[in-house]
Amino acid sequence: RVMVEHGELVMGILCKKTLGTSAGSLLHICMLELGHEVCGRFYGNIQTVINNWLLLEGHSIGIGDTIADPQTYLEIQKAIKKAKEDVIEVIQKAHNMELEPTPGNTLRQTFENQVNRILNDARDKTGGSAKKSLTEYNN
Repeated sequence: RVMVEHGELVMGILCKKTLGTSAGSLLHICMLELGHEVCGRFYGNIQTVINNWLLLEGHSIGIGDTIADPQTYLEIQKAIKKAKEDVIEVIQKAHNMELEPTPGNTLRQTFENQVNRILNDARDKTGGSAKKSLTEYNN
């Protein structure tokens, strides 16, 4: 139960249920009891509070958030280079008719599965390296 008197929260907790869009929400009661003009001002004031909170506590993403440290950059480059080499090896096997189809797959499906596995592993490894290098202050 929430009680507001003269614009001050006297009792209760403002949560999704009380602030949401359902019937019985704070805005709904405000509209029914005080009319659209007061409710409109109230809604505007709520938005002002939210905007100010976002200015103080919100986050932003800058170019610095996208630049990896040198060690991470080298790890990522190494993983990408290895993936490229592995894919080229699979392509060469396919061109030289050395690629064997895996059980239940055609040669084309086998080729596609192997390339996808290599690229997915590279993505996971590079993403993991990048994530580990983030500082606690990174947004």
